[in-house]
Amino acid sequence: MNTLFIKNSKLFIGLTLVLMMWSCEPLVDTIPEIRDGEPYTKADAVPAEKKDTVKVMTWNIRFGCGTEILWFGDACGERTVLYKKEVEYNLDRVIAEINRIHPDVLLLQEVDIISKRSAYIEQMKYIMDRTYFGYGYYATNWKSQFIPSDGIGRMDEGNAILSVWPMDEAKMYPLPLRGDVDALTRYFYVRESVMSVRVNMPGGKPFYAVNTHLSAFSTDDTKQRQLNRYISICDSLVHTGLPLVTGGDYNLIPPNSDVTDYCLEDACEDEHYHGEGDDPMHKEGSYYTPEITWLNPLYSKYYPSLPLESYKNNQTDNFTACADPENFWHKTLDYLFASTPFVPGSHKAWQELRRQSDHAPVTAYWIVK
Repeated sequence: MNTLFIKNSKLFIGLTLVLMMWSCEPLVDTIPEIRDGEPYTKADAVPAEKKDTVKVMTWNIRFGCGTEILWFGDACGERTVLYKKEVEYNLDRVIAEINRIHPDVLLLQEVDIISKRSAYIEQMKYIMDRTYFGYGYYATNWKSQFIPSDGIGRMDEGNAILSVWPMDEAKMYPLPLRGDVDALTRYFYVRESVMSVRVNMPGGKPFYAVNTHLSAFSTDDTKQRQLNRYISICDSLVHTGLPLVTGGDYNLIPPNSDVTDYCLEDACEDEHYHGEGDDPMHKEGSYYTPEITWLNPLYSKYYPSLPLESYKNNQTDNFTACADPENFWHKTLDYLFASTPFVPGSHKAWQELRRQSDHAPVTAYWIVK
């Protein structure tokens, strides 16, 4: 997801005012406070049996875009709107892998609900109908009747949690907005959030599952402020006495990464960075050097599915992100953490799934007790 390039502010402000006068609903859902998630439960859902270890998976599915389609926001492409057959083809590939990997709890990011860019497909229902999950919740973090940039139009994107066990207490918590963009861009921009649910395993102790997606392209301290809020939400849930597992797309690399600057690797043909007179000097979303310590508080409080020493010794096998389909994964942005340990050595980045999304799914077995 890219920065929205508002090319003519006066024109768009005028158009915005007209649309707001015509509509009964606000043009943009600004998500000012905590709200409930939207339930998706199958009528014939049957809870799975109790387990002592839970297979947890996180995956940013890139709204069914895949990687062969060069999206304008992060893949040096020009496409902003997809055809229905393209979205269905890519969603079917994602769904096939979900059914094959077969997690018990699934954290999804970048799920579209009736958005123009993804052919108005209700992706949450599409996925639920074609997988074994009986229970799901969705929470929007980017909802607008009309986004006046690059033909994007109507948008409803969010995070989702799917489970083989019933869930309740679904909440969506708004995170701080980007502080490095103008007010008009910020109004139409994605509003990152944290989503939590209580999973009720029959015969077992309930636990919390938490999903988040932090800002991808901020150049200030936005991600740090979002991360602090995210950690405080996890802390408050843990203080209830129930176990917690969490994860998502943090858009931050591990604190002991060998490479912290990807500006040149991510640059498009007409972009130049690190040179004399270049402004900006660094590409948005590719320069992690000032942010390299920001994940330390999370590692110090919670158990990671991939310990830092394991990552340090084998970084390339644990990379999970790269928008350029011609290149392999080259950095780690996707994580799982919990209040109790994971099964040692069970962490896996599914790097063979290169065409389904610009992020690889990550799984691990979590010890609930």
